Amino acid sequence: MGYTNYINQKRSFTDEEWEQIKKEFEYLKECERIVPIENNNPNIIAFNGKNESCETFFLCKNIGDYWTDESNHMSSYYKEEFDKNGYHFNFCKTRMLPYDVDVWHLYNVCFNVSKDNISISRDR
Repeated sequence: MGYTNYINQKRSFTDEEWEQIKKEFEYLKECERIVPIENNNPNIIAFNGKNESCETFFLCKNIGDYWTDESNHMSSYYKEEFDKNGYHFNFCKTRMLPYDVDVWHLYNVCFNVSKDNISISRDR
């Protein structure tokens, strides 16, 4: 069984919005439930659960990064869906493991700093 958090994003985050999201991500790292996935792109946030995780949390400042990231096997699907629907759909299945709190928290931060851009939901 899986438990999943969902996010729909219509546009890239502004610099101001992204700074607020990154600041909250820095806070979450202090809680020690997550393990950040290091990357060379300051416009990508990625992490897993510390002791156990299901799927990697992945969030991009620039919406086009979802379909231009060569490491993302879903990139062509994401681009097609964005062109068809007008928003980027993403999710993180957590199976309600401890890092689910962090995933949902960061999705809520995204919604609160960018309400005209983001919608969120979860299997609950």
